[in-house]
This record gives sequence, structure tokens and C-alpha cells, in this order.
Amino acid sequence: MRSLEAQATRWTRYLALGAGWVLLGVAVLTVADALLRKFLSRPLPGTFEASELLLASVIFFAMPYTGLTDGHVSVDLLTGRLSARAQTVILGVNALVCAVILGFIAYQMGLLAAEYGRAARTTITMRIPILPFIVPVTAAAALAALGFVVQALAAFARAAAPGR
Repeated sequence: MRSLEAQATRWTRYLALGAGWVLLGVAVLTVADALLRKFLSRPLPGTFEASELLLASVIFFAMPYTGLTDGHVSVDLLTGRLSARAQTVILGVNALVCAVILGFIAYQMGLLAAEYGRAARTTITMRIPILPFIVPVTAAAALAALGFVVQALAAFARAAAPGR
């Protein structure tokens, strides 16, 4: 189970790295827009809409890796007093809840992507097609859900291991 968790972590790291590059692109786009607006009074059209779409990608691309590596913020007020086995079970249950929620989100986003594909939905101002952004975000949400399932199974296996 640890090898599956390690493989999932490794592959989601590439997705998180891509999120970092997209975030860098958004930063460069925003700086260019601000400079052009300030000095030439010619902002880049569509910067706001492009930033919205790209930032959604950043969030969902980084989520699988953050979840698998426990990179999210957590506050331990109670669980630190529990046994190691109880803490591991709580981690497994938490991962399972996250998997269900993200699975539902991925499912709903898949339905939305299908609708946007049929309707050729675009952004309001610049008419940027939404489908090329929502499909990878949907896939990343599904990957995050799968990653949480792997994390839950690994936690339950560790909790059930003898001598734990």
C-alpha cells in the first residue's frame, strides 16, 4: 500500500508543479497588465477572465498533492491526546470524507463540462472558451478524490497492522 501511496504522491507532484508554473504565468500576466495600464493606458484585454480560469486550475491542480502529503493547515487540539492507532483511523476517516466530497465535486463538474461543451460556453467579455479549462480541473478533482481514497486505505491498513 505504501508503494501505491508513493506513486500517487510522485505523479501528483508533477501536477502541483504545473500549478506552480500556471501561478507564475498569472503573476506575469497581472504585472504586465498593471504596467501597461499604468504607463501606456492600454491594459491587456481579458486579464481578469483569464486569471479567474487559471486560478481555478491552480487550486485543483495543487489539491491532490497537498492532500496526499498532508500539506494543508491543520489544528490539533484533541487528537494529539489519542493513541497512535486512533489518530491513524481519524486520518483515514478524514481522507475518506474528503474523497467522497471531491468525488461529488468531480462528478458535478463533469456534468457541467458536458453542458458547457454542448453549449460552447465562453466567458462573458472576451469569449474565452471555458471547456479547455474545466476539463483538466475536473480531472484534477477526480485525481484528488482518488488520492484521498489511496490515503484512506493506507491509513486503515496501518491502523489494522499488528503491533501498531
